[in-house]
Formats: sequence, C-alpha cells, structure tokens
Amino acid sequence: QCLLTWNFEFRFKTFDKNALQTVRGGSHLKFTAGGLVDYHRDYWDAAEELYEKLPWVGGLMRWLKKRARQ
Repeated sequence: QCLLTWNFEFRFKTFDKNALQTVRGGSHLKFTAGGLVDYHRDYWDAAEELYEKLPWVGGLMRWLKKRARQ
C-alpha cells in the first residue's frame, strides 16, 4: 500500500479568473498481489481547501472556523 500526496490546481471561471487555486490532498492506495490497485480513497479538506475560497460561502466558513476556535 502507499499514500500519495497531490496538488490539484485550477482557476474559477466566474470570479478571480487569474488566481490559481490549489487543493492539497492525499490518496491511499492498496494493491493486489499482481500489482493492480484494488482500493483507492482520497483525503482532502473541502472546507479549508475549497469552500473558504468561494465568495458566497467563504466568509461563513471562516466565521465558523473562528467561532470553533474560541
């Protein structure tokens, strides 16, 4: 088995078109005896990596995170 870390880079089409966005994550893979992948699970934090970057949702997510830390 292995864990791969990755960066998914993209640009939004409707706002801040020139800003490169990055979602960081990891993939857990398990293999058969023959070397084929028979398990694949991705891990990433949608709240921090995506929702906080959306103009309509981002402010709410940052406020919730701040309240949770208090």
